[in-house]
Amino acid sequence: MDTIPSVPMKIKLKRDNKEKEALETILLKKKIKEKEIIKKKLKKIRADFYIDEHKKKNQILLKEKKKARFQKKFFVPSESKIFFVIRIRGINGLPPQTKKILQLLRLGQINNGIFLKINSSTVQMLKKIEPFVAYGYPSSEMVKSLVKKKGFGKIGKRGAWQKISLDNNQIIEQTLSRYGVFSLEDLIHEINLCGPYFKEINNFLWPFKLRSPRKGFSKLGKTRSFSEKGSYGNWENSINHLIKKMI
Repeated sequence: MDTIPSVPMKIKLKRDNKEKEALETILLKKKIKEKEIIKKKLKKIRADFYIDEHKKKNQILLKEKKKARFQKKFFVPSESKIFFVIRIRGINGLPPQTKKILQLLRLGQINNGIFLKINSSTVQMLKKIEPFVAYGYPSSEMVKSLVKKKGFGKIGKRGAWQKISLDNNQIIEQTLSRYGVFSLEDLIHEINLCGPYFKEINNFLWPFKLRSPRKGFSKLGKTRSFSEKGSYGNWENSINHLIKKMI
C-alpha cells in the first residue's frame, strides 16, 4: 500500500498563515459591520432626541402664547442667538470699509447668505453694512430647511477650498467629530444651539447661494429700510418669510 506523501513544512506554514489571515479579515469585517450598526443606531437616537426636544420647545412656546393671549399681554419670545444675513446689493456705491466687512462675513455676491452669532461686535458690523444686507432671526425650522435644501460644506485649506455635498455623514464626521458633530442632524442642532463651537461649525458651511426672491424683496426697492417698507436692515422674524421665497 502506497503512503501519502507528507506536506512540506514550508507549504504547510504558508497555508496556515493564509487561513489565519482569512479568519482575521472575516473577524475585522464583522467588527466594522457591528461598529457601523452601532453608529447608525446612535445617529438615529440623536436625531429622535432633537425632534423630541424641538416638539417640547414648540409646546412650551404655544402654552406661553396662549397664556399671554389670555392675560391680554404681548408675547415676547426668548431672545434669538443667531442672525441669518443676506447680501441684497452689488458693488455700486460700495465704500471700502463695507467691502471689507462683506468679505470678512463671506458675503461675496448678491443673494449670498450666512449664519452669524448675535453679540455686540456683530451688531456693530451689521450697522456699518446695513444698506447692503437684509438680516433677521431664523426659526429652527428655517435653519433646518436652509441647511438641507441649500447647504454645502467645505474641505481643504484656505485658497483651495473644495465644495462638498452634506449628504455624506462620513465627511461631516471626519471634519467635525472633534466638536461632537457626527451627522447632518448634529450640525443643524449645533447651529440652532449656537454653542461654544458655533464658529468652527459655521465656518465649515459654504456661504448659501439663494435665488432672487419671488416678486422681489419689496415694492419700494432696495434703497429703503425694512422699517420703511423697503428691503435692507433688520427684518426680525420676517426674515423667515424672505428666506422661504429665496430657497
